[in-house]
Amino acid sequence: MLGTDVVTDALNTIFLAIKDLIKYDKDIDLAFGFANVRIAGKSLATTFREGLAREVAAPAFEEQMVRQKSPVSTLWRTSYGDAWAKSTLGSLVKKPNKDVT
Repeated sequence: MLGTDVVTDALNTIFLAIKDLIKYDKDIDLAFGFANVRIAGKSLATTFREGLAREVAAPAFEEQMVRQKSPVSTLWRTSYGDAWAKSTLGSLVKKPNKDVT
């Protein structure tokens, strides 16, 4: 769990390094697990894992990737206190009484 600024700087640095390697005619092979990205002679080629399209097209994939099932408009109308009170963690750990504290 790093700060957003650290992650942004790290990603920018990686992309700058890739640009520099391409500029100096170096070949790059990035293996992401689900796909390989190869840059050789300033040409880009990608190879995707076998069965990836079938896996992504499956109805269960979208269900696994959704972080929040309720619409965003519902989230905007819900106060933090209400959401906390309804959450599992909120039922286990009570917030301190702000009037007493």
